[in-house]
Amino acid sequence: MQAPAAVDLKTLAARLRAAPPMAPEPDPYNGAPFDSDTEEIIAGHASRLSLTDVRQLAHAINDGQAVTIEYVAASGSRTVRTRSRLDLDPPYLRAWCRSRDDERVFTLSRVHGVMPA
Repeated sequence: MQAPAAVDLKTLAARLRAAPPMAPEPDPYNGAPFDSDTEEIIAGHASRLSLTDVRQLAHAINDGQAVTIEYVAASGSRTVRTRSRLDLDPPYLRAWCRSRDDERVFTLSRVHGVMPA
């Protein structure tokens, strides 16, 4: 194992003084602006989604359209189902599940993909 390199304390102090007071927030979308508040809310809760998926889901919510969602439950089981009547209630998404013929509540952070219905 190598010994740590010698540190010039004056240089280190100058670097610390010049550093921003806080670390910058991560920007997973590389500065792309959100088209709606709905997109921004979804992106804040569904970190696994690409910007394209965020936009697809926001569009479906805003326009009352159905979408197909890939979802991973707390148990680890993965499902792909079509949802309609979407209602954003952060950090949840309430929706009608066509295959269950019932309303379901989904945690946005567990949504792994969004496709057109």
